[in-house]
Amino acid sequence: MAQAVNVVINKRQQRVTYYDEALPGGVTLRMMQIPGDTFLMGSPETEVDRFDREGPQHKVTVSGFFLGKYSVTQAQWRAVAGLPQVKVEMPPEPSRVKGNDRPVEQVSWYEAEEFCARLSVHTGRRYGLPSEAQWEYACRAGTETPFRPLTEIRVILPTSA
Repeated sequence: MAQAVNVVINKRQQRVTYYDEALPGGVTLRMMQIPGDTFLMGSPETEVDRFDREGPQHKVTVSGFFLGKYSVTQAQWRAVAGLPQVKVEMPPEPSRVKGNDRPVEQVSWYEAEEFCARLSVHTGRRYGLPSEAQWEYACRAGTETPFRPLTEIRVILPTSA
């Protein structure tokens, strides 16, 4: 049986900083600025469905960075896969469920790292995969609600770029 829960959502308007990175073939990658701050990483021992590896909670400070607004799409992956190889090969069509605007899937960590390396060489900016702390901080977005990460590829760019 469903239970009624009172939820308070605080909305506020604010300006966001972003840029669109141009990829080959007219494809773009939208990068959103995530301001740095200190947050409580991990989950409390009392959280429902908590895994032991999610604790203990501890304060973490992250510097500002840029994060892809959306998961890397198959069109973005294909555009970057066509760039010169840095370390490892990248399959241009790895996904089982096809669609230009669908998230890329069925790629290894090494291939995701190669995506970032090729993107870095192509743009002259330093791209990489987000750290665990950066990912949790961005996903929590200032909340303390339960957090369940998705497995997807997003790229980051330090603020200094």
